[in-house]
Formats: sequence, C-alpha cells, structure tokens
Amino acid sequence: MLTTILALTASVLCLIVLPRALHSTIRFDRNPVSGLVIWGSLCIVGWLSMVVMFLKIGLGNTDAPLFRTMMSFTDHLGDGHPLRGLGLSEVVGLSVAFDVTVLMLGGLVVTAVRIWSARSQQRTVLDLVAEAPDSLEGVCLLRHPYPMAYFLPGDGGRVVLSTGAVDVLSQGELDAVIAHEMGHRNGRHGAVLIPLQVLSSFVSFLPIARYAPTAMRTYLEMLADDFSRSRGLAEALKTALSKAPLFQPPPVGALNAIDGVIDRRIDRLTIEPIRARAAFALLGGVSLTASFLCFLVLGR
Repeated sequence: MLTTILALTASVLCLIVLPRALHSTIRFDRNPVSGLVIWGSLCIVGWLSMVVMFLKIGLGNTDAPLFRTMMSFTDHLGDGHPLRGLGLSEVVGLSVAFDVTVLMLGGLVVTAVRIWSARSQQRTVLDLVAEAPDSLEGVCLLRHPYPMAYFLPGDGGRVVLSTGAVDVLSQGELDAVIAHEMGHRNGRHGAVLIPLQVLSSFVSFLPIARYAPTAMRTYLEMLADDFSRSRGLAEALKTALSKAPLFQPPPVGALNAIDGVIDRRIDRLTIEPIRARAAFALLGGVSLTASFLCFLVLGR
C-alpha cells in the first residue's frame, strides 16, 4: 500500500504540481544542463510512477513487492488465466497501466518514425538544391529571400542558411549563428526533440506536457548559445538574436537558432554560465531517478 501511495504522490507532483512551479518561478539559465536534467527527470519519474501505481492496483496484492506480484501475474498468464483472483478494480487498474504504457511507447515510435521520415525528405531536397559555398564552410546555402537559419539532425546533420539570412546578418553574426548550429550538431540535440514531441502531441492536457517541451527547447538553445560563446562570438550572437523577428520558423524536426525565449537568451549572454555544476546535476538527477524507481519496483 505504501508503494501505491508514494507512486500516486510522485505522479501528481511530477506531472502537475512541480511543472507549474518550475515554469513560473525557477529558471536554470546559467546552467541549462541542470534544467534539462530536472525537467527530464520529472517526465521519467512522473510517467513511470503512474504506471507503477496502476500496476500495483491492478495486480491486486499491494502489500507485496511489485516485482513479486508481476512474476505471479506472469505465471497466471502462462497458465492461460491472467485475470485469476482479480476483482473489478484490479482489472481496471491493470488495463489503465497497460493503456498508459502503450500510449507512451506507441507515441514514441510513431513520432520517431514521422520525424525521421520528415528529416530524411528534407535532407534529400537539401542535397539536391542547396549550395556549399567556400565562404561558409560546412553550411548548406538555400537561395531564398526569407531569412532562415537552422540545424537539421540526422546523417551527419545539415547546417542550413538562406541567402535572405546572409543579407540581413553581418559576417560576425553569420559566424555566431553558424557556431550556434554547430553546437546543436556536436551536442546531438536532435534526439531530445522526439520525446518532447510525444508529450506535446498525446498528453497536452497535462502541465508537464505544456511546460516541459518549451522549457527544454529553450535550454537546448542556450546550450548551443554557449557553444557559440565559447568561440568568442557572444556579442555577435546577441545582435543576431535581436533580429529574430525577421526569421522564418524551421521545418519539422529541425532546431532553429532564432528560437526559445529570445530576451532571456540575450540577457544570459552577458553573464558567465555555471559549468562546474553540470556534471553534478546530471549525476544527481540520474541517481535520484534510479533510486526512486528501484524503491517503487522492489519496495513495499
């Protein structure tokens, strides 16, 4: 029973209460890695706690460790009587746990396939129509009057600029934006977009789904800003970001330099980021998540 209560409490806190509090009061602009770890931990702990709660209810014996009750259910399943000994409430709980798991895993697979397909099509088009000028090393240049600058993940990635962007940005600003997009590539930020899209698409009614994607996208952009800053391009990036209203949004599955909360990104470029705590934040988030989930699964 204790595990069920703890799982319920963790679900409510991680999926409803804490996302609202973090969104309105706490920011991690000086250490974006901490923000990503904390928001990611809320998503993982919240969803798995919900599944554990319904499993404990559905498997009936809430006084025994979850692992033991799952083994008992597996034995009944093998005998051809998976619902043996379960009442109506247990059957409902087991069904909800199954539905939540299928929803998230199925949504992850469907979203991953859609994003992979969209990125693949865009890369094919870029390889056909984009230019590779010597003056912009490593950049795919599109002849288009509207300013665009983005990174398209997959197959080595593509840093894309339009001729419209070249026209509105100075050489220093171009270097800063290109370095920013290289930061996305080096950090493999494209992989983070897939689970964020799942949250936005399938469970948008929950606070975690409304706030986590926006917050994590912003922190990804800040990490890429820091990559550009590390090359001495902070001032040029600030002036480039000030021209954000001129730029067009990126295609599906891409990361855009002119994205996130622009005012916050410009302000933080004047303050030195906190780097020493990034590893501790990552280790702490992973350790807490793993410890809590082990307790839910094995504890009483």
